[in-house]
Amino acid sequence: MRRTIAFLTASVVGLALLASACGSVSAYAAKVDNTSISQGALENELRSIAANGPYLKLVESRQQVKGTGAGTFDAAFTALALTRQIYYQLIRTELTKRKLAAGPADLTAARATVISQIQGEDVFKDFPKSYQDELIRRQAQLDLLTLALNGVTGSADDAVKAYYDGHKDEFANACVSHILVGTKEEADAVTARIGRGEDFAAVAKAVSTDTQSAQKGGDLGCDINQDTGFVPEFLLAVFSQPVGAVGTPVQTQFGFHVIKVTSREVPPFDKVKDQVRQKLTDNGQEKLLTWLQETVTKSKIQINPRYGTFNKEGSSPGVVPPARPADSTTTIAGIIPGPVGGATPP
Repeated sequence: MRRTIAFLTASVVGLALLASACGSVSAYAAKVDNTSISQGALENELRSIAANGPYLKLVESRQQVKGTGAGTFDAAFTALALTRQIYYQLIRTELTKRKLAAGPADLTAARATVISQIQGEDVFKDFPKSYQDELIRRQAQLDLLTLALNGVTGSADDAVKAYYDGHKDEFANACVSHILVGTKEEADAVTARIGRGEDFAAVAKAVSTDTQSAQKGGDLGCDINQDTGFVPEFLLAVFSQPVGAVGTPVQTQFGFHVIKVTSREVPPFDKVKDQVRQKLTDNGQEKLLTWLQETVTKSKIQINPRYGTFNKEGSSPGVVPPARPADSTTTIAGIIPGPVGGATPP
C-alpha cells in the first residue's frame, strides 16, 4: 500500500553528524521510555542513505537530504529519520510484550516489500549489507505487528494461508475480451449478433469504441484481477459471469460492455503468498496507525537538544528540528513505509 510524506519545505540549518567534535557516537539521539537510540545508530542510517547514489538522487528530487556544509545533513531530514527510529523502537517494544518475533518467512516477505518500496533490487543492493538487514527487519516487524493488531493470532504463515483459502476469488486471474458501445440498444444488438454465430473478435473490430482493444478483437489480456484498475461494475461481471459465455451487457461510466471471459483461474498459494500477506497486512493499516498514535502519546520520549524536541500534538507527532519552518509537517502514515520518507522517495 503506497503512502507519501508531506515533504519539508524551505531551507533549514544543516546538522553536522561527526563523532569527533560533536560528542561520542554512544551518546543518545533519543530516549524512548527505558531504551536509548544512539547518535551512532542515527548517523549510520543517514550515511547509508547518503552513500547510495541512486536512492539519494531519487530522494533529493523531492526533499533536501544533505546540509550546506561538508559532512552535514539537513536538520529536517535528520528529524524525520530519528522520528522513524523512535516509531520502530515502539514497535519492537510492543512485539516483545506480545512475545512475537519475525521468522524466516516474515523476513523473506519483508525483503520483497522493501525492494518494491525503494524502486528495485539494484537500488537496494547499493545500501550497506547491515542497513539492508535493518530495513528488512523493520519491515518484518511492522508487518508482524500489523497482523497482530488485525486479530491474527499464532503463526503468520497459517494466517496468510487461511486468508487465501477463504478469499481465493480475490487472487483469481481472468482472460477477458469486451466490446464497448454507447447504448443499451447497441449492446443488445451486439449480443444478438454473437448469439447468431458471428465471431466475437470480428464484431469487436467492427463496432467497439474501445479502439485499442478493438484492434485485438476486444482482447484485454489474461492478467485481469481484483486489483486491476477497472471500474467495479466491470470487475463484478468478470468475476461472476460464466466462463466461455457472453454475459449480459454491463453499464459503466464509459458506456455498455459486452464481456466474454475465456478463463478464470486461482493461482496456487505458493505463487501468490506474498500478495496474500500484503493484502492481509494492508487490511490492518488503520489499526496500526491508531495504535501508533495512542502509543506515542503515552510514551516518554526525550530528544537530544541538538536534534530538536518531540511534539506529540495533532496528527503529526515527531521530532521538531531546530529552526523548523512552521508549515513543515509530516504524518505517522507518511513516516512508516519505506527507508525514509514514504513508500516511494519523498
